[in-house]
Amino acid sequence: MKFTLKQYQSDAVSEILAQLQQARHLHHRRGRPSSISLSATTGAGKTVMAAAAIEALFWGSETFEFDPDPGAVVIWFS
Repeated sequence: MKFTLKQYQSDAVSEILAQLQQARHLHHRRGRPSSISLSATTGAGKTVMAAAAIEALFWGSETFEFDPDPGAVVIWFS
């Protein structure tokens, strides 16, 4: 990632990835798709946080200790 996340952004990305991990577990266990959403105040850096989470989702991240999910699908609404 080209940007350095601020601490609150890094914390948010960690939480997003934890939720994605739970969703992945439920999908494998129950066979149902899952979804999560990201909401934050204007100017918080939602786009940067979402990009960091999506990057980790598709390619994994040593920083966030997250394994890639080759079957993941992202639908981004703005």
